[in-house]
Parts: sequence; C-alpha cells; structure tokens
Amino acid sequence: MERSAIDRIRRCKISVIVPIYKAEKTLSKCISIILEQNLPDYELLLIDDGSHDASSSICEDWADRDERIRVFHQQNAGVSAARNKGLVEATGEYVCFVDSDDWVKTDYLKDLYEALLSDDSKSGLIVHGFVECLPDGRVISEIKLQDKILKEKQFADAFIQDDICRLGYICSKLYRKDLIDKHNIAFNTEVACCEDLLFMLEYLLYCDYIVYGKSTHYIYVRYCTSLSVRVNSFESEYVCFLQYISLAEQIKHKYGLSSEDMEAVYRSLMVCFRRTLKTDYQPGNTVLRKERLMHLRKLVDTRLEMIRFYYHPVYKIDLFGRYLLLHRMFYLYDLLMTTVFLLGIRSVFMGPKSSSMISSPIP
Repeated sequence: MERSAIDRIRRCKISVIVPIYKAEKTLSKCISIILEQNLPDYELLLIDDGSHDASSSICEDWADRDERIRVFHQQNAGVSAARNKGLVEATGEYVCFVDSDDWVKTDYLKDLYEALLSDDSKSGLIVHGFVECLPDGRVISEIKLQDKILKEKQFADAFIQDDICRLGYICSKLYRKDLIDKHNIAFNTEVACCEDLLFMLEYLLYCDYIVYGKSTHYIYVRYCTSLSVRVNSFESEYVCFLQYISLAEQIKHKYGLSSEDMEAVYRSLMVCFRRTLKTDYQPGNTVLRKERLMHLRKLVDTRLEMIRFYYHPVYKIDLFGRYLLLHRMFYLYDLLMTTVFLLGIRSVFMGPKSSSMISSPIP
C-alpha cells in the first residue's frame, strides 16, 4: 500500500531513502537497523523498483509494523529512478541514502544531522566516511575523514586540496531537500555508473558550505556484481562522461579555478573516459567493429585536447593505445583492444587502484 506524502502534516528532520531491487536476503537487516537510529523524527522511504522476489512483501510487512515507514512500488527503472522517486516523496528537511544490501550503525543519522551548521539560512553538504567489508563481515578498508568545515569562499580547496571527487559515493552524506527541489537536482537515469558523484557535483554548485566528519557509521558491503564493475553500453558511459565534463566546467567557472587547480577533477574524469573508451570491448558486449570504430571517433575527436593533457595511463598497453588514439589510428586501436580482451587482461579495463574515485582519507 502506497503511503503518500500528502498524508504527512508535519515535516520530519531526515528522509532516509532506500532503493530496493531483489534484496530479500539483506533487506530486513537493513530496515531493522535504520529503525534503531538514535535520532528522533525521521522517516524511512522504501522504493521497490519492480522486484520479483519477496522484497515487496518484506517492505509492506515492515510498514505495517512502524508508522515511520512509507513504501512505494514502481516498475523496474533502475536505482537512479528509484532514488528520484524517493526525492519526490520525501518530506524531510534533509535526505540521505542507504542501499538495501548495506547497513548503518545507530548513530548514523544523529551524527550527520548534528554536523549541520546552526545557521539554518545556509544549505550545506555533510560528508562522513564509511567502512567497507565483504558479505561475510570481513573489513576491507575504512574511509575516515578529519573534521573540517569549508565555507563557499573556500570551495576551491575542496577540489584543489581535498580532491572531493574521490568522495563521490552515495553513502554517508546529508543533503538539504529544499535546495534539491529549488534547482531540480536529480540522478541521471541514463547513467549506469558514477551517478552519485554527478549528483553530488551538481549539488555543490548551489550549497553554501561543506562539513567533513570523522564518523564511519555506514557499512558498505562490496559484492563481486557491483555496478562499478558491471558492463554498460557505450551510450550510457558516454552520457556520464559528457555530464561530468559539463559539471566540471561549471565548477571551474563558478569558483574561478585554473586548469592546474582542476587537475584532480580531470584526473577523476579520466576514470569515466577510460570506462567509455573500453566498454565496447568488455566480455558481454557484442558490438560490431563498424560501431566500435564509430564510437572511438565520436569520443576522441570531440575531446582530443583533453585526452592529450589529462589521459596518462600507467600500463604499457594503454600508453601505446593512447599514442594510437592521439594519431587517430582507430582501426589499430580497435585491433589492440580486441586482442587484449580476448587474452583476458581485465586490469586494462579496470585501471590501477590508485585511480579510483575513492582512495585515502582527506588529511
């Protein structure tokens, strides 16, 4: 049963949005721990994105037990569409996101909310760290930030010193709802990877301050089928690349950054470029050579100078591939990548670990 926001007379402090798709094995744990939060006055929005397992009934069962829960069902449209539905229905002053296969500690919402500055006329972004673990509970890493506040005049530091693009994950962030509504900020449903980073960058164009906090109350569970390693179409990756470029240029203009200042932003942008460049060659993508060559020309010809200045791969194969691209030898590049992927050298697609948009904590 769908519970509309119209029925809610009073706004709550935080709307927690959980997109759900075939999550019957992890969903109850996720919901139960969210309901144990130490912060009073929040709502939990469960967005069932066309699940065909027991997720739908699990959502309804929990909603019958706790009035803070509202459930919405939609045809399968992807995680971005599910999060957008949550943004439309949210009645909280602020919103945050939890994925249905992750879980949070009891102070998750409390610490995010208490990190807000006292001046309610200002809109901020709260960014905390998280713990990454395997499904069996073994900890892989911990992303822990130091307490820090940046006002709008200091936002250049977020890109120059802090490399905030590496913190583009969806978890452990608090967004102001009325700012999202005012500027029609939403997740791009055409993008299958980095959509959370793009959402954050667009929000940063309009907010007044950033608060980093040292809490690590979000437990991110890494699965081998993660969207970050899933094969996507060229069109999806290309849309992501173009939107990232657009947002980077807007940020550069608004905060008066030079090309040197934008080095870290462009370095993260090259992650999207590499994915777009290589996705046609991934196992599972059966793209004809004629179409692959067309995609290479489309990608390279429009961004040749950006590739020249910012695409600096570390693998010898990719260094040779860069030479071929810069000299528009697309047929030879296609032959090289086809051979590499037939040999199963997957690291060429994934790139070095150091190029990840999530790396070491901010000093």
